[in-house]
Amino acid sequence: MRIRSLLLLASSLLPPSVACSQSADDPRIPFRKDLRLKADSLVLDQRLYVDTLFSHGDIYTRSADSTLRARTDSLLAGAGDSLGASGRNSARILSLDLRRSLGVVGVPARTTVRLLLTTFETDLRALLAMRSACESCSTPADFRSGQARFREEGDSLSGYYGDSMATAVEEWESALDERVGTFTDSISGQIQSSVEEYAEYLKDHTSHLDIASAYESHSNYRGRDNGVSEGAFGPSVTYNHKSGLYAEGSIGWVSRPTPGPDDESLTGGYEFTLSSVLNGSVSYTHYWYSDSSTKPQAVTNQSVAGMMMLDLDLLSLTLNLADDFGGGGGSEITTSLDLSGDLPVSDHAFGGTLKISPTASATWGDQNEKLRQRRIVRAKKKAVVRVTGKPLDVFGIMSYELSLPAEMQIGRFSVEPVIGYVLPVNVLNGKTVLVKDPSTSAPFMTAGLTVSMTVR
Repeated sequence: MRIRSLLLLASSLLPPSVACSQSADDPRIPFRKDLRLKADSLVLDQRLYVDTLFSHGDIYTRSADSTLRARTDSLLAGAGDSLGASGRNSARILSLDLRRSLGVVGVPARTTVRLLLTTFETDLRALLAMRSACESCSTPADFRSGQARFREEGDSLSGYYGDSMATAVEEWESALDERVGTFTDSISGQIQSSVEEYAEYLKDHTSHLDIASAYESHSNYRGRDNGVSEGAFGPSVTYNHKSGLYAEGSIGWVSRPTPGPDDESLTGGYEFTLSSVLNGSVSYTHYWYSDSSTKPQAVTNQSVAGMMMLDLDLLSLTLNLADDFGGGGGSEITTSLDLSGDLPVSDHAFGGTLKISPTASATWGDQNEKLRQRRIVRAKKKAVVRVTGKPLDVFGIMSYELSLPAEMQIGRFSVEPVIGYVLPVNVLNGKTVLVKDPSTSAPFMTAGLTVSMTVR
C-alpha cells in the first residue's frame, strides 16, 4: 500500500506529457526516475518533519497545562485557611477553563505549517517539471550534472520551508509561555479577591476575638501633642459579635515624660452595612487616665463617635464624627474626612496578602478655652495670660495629615505598619490668646505599628 502511494505521488509530481512521451531506451527515463525518487524523498521527509513539529508542540502544550495546574495548586496552598471552599472551587474552575484554552493556542501555527507544506510541494513539483526536461542534456555527464543540480535545489527548498515551519512552532511555544504567565496572574488575582471577600464574610457572619498591640512614635490627637513628644504603646482585646456589636478593652503606656501606664479604656459599639459600598459604625468609650498623663484627650473621660465609609474598591472616603466630654466639664466635637486609595501590589508574595493605602486626612474640631487651660496643667507648663487677651472658643480646621499605611495579612495574623506626616493648623498660641495651647505648631513625622491576631 505504501509503495502504491509512492508511485501515485511520483506520477503526480511529473507532468503526464513528460512521463509518457519518451521511448524505453531514452536516457532521460532513468534521469527523470532519479529526480522523481529524490522529490518523493523530500516530500516524505518534510511530512515526517511536520509530524515531529506538531508532536513537539503538543508536548509543550501538555507541559504548559501541567505548569499552570502546579502554579494554581501553589497559589491555593499559599492562601491557606484564608480562602474559603467557594473561593477554592472558583479558582480551580477558572484554572480548568484557562488550561483548556491552551489547546487552541497552536491552531494558527498548525494552519501556517500545513500551508507551508502545501506550498513546498507545489514549488517542488514546479522545480521537478523544469529540471526533468533537461533539453540541453546529451551526454551522461550532462544528466549527472542535472541530477546534482536538482538535488541541491531540492534540499535548499526543503531547508527554507523547514525553517519557516520551525519558526511557526516556536511562536506557538512562545505564545504558550505568555499565556501561562497571564493566566497565572488572573488566577492569583481571583484568589486574592476571594480571600478578601472571605475575610469580609467571616467578619460579618462569625463572631471572633481580635488581640492586638499597637505602637505610635509621636502620640497626638487632632494634630495636637500638648507640647510633649512621647511614644505610646498598648495592647487591646476586641470581641466582635456576628450581629455587628463589639466590645473592646485597652491599656496604654507612654515613653515620656514618665514612662509607665498612662490610660485604660472600655468601648462598646455597633458596626453596620447599608449597601455593598456604604458601611458605618457608632460607639461609646470611657477612659481612665493617670494623674501624670499629658495626652491632649486626657482632660475628658468619655467619647461618643460615629463613622460612615464609602468604599469604591480602589478608592474610599470616610467621615468620622466624635464628641469628647466629661472629666470636669467642657466638651469638644471633632470631625475628620479621610480619602484613601489602594495601590496595586504583588499578591501572595510572602504567603499572605498585602494592601498599601495612601491616605490624606483633614480634621476639624472645637478648641475649648477651659479644656485648653486644663491641658496646660497636665503638661506641667506655665499658663501665659495676656492682659489684652480674651477667652477664645473656636471651631475650625485643626490639622492635615498624609499617611502611608500597609496591611499584611498572613492567615489569622495581621501586621499594619504606617508612617505619617502631620501638619498642625490654627494652634491657639498667638499674642491675643488668653490661654495658649502648648502643642507644637510645627509639622512632624510619626510612625506606628499594629500587630494583631484573630481567634474564631
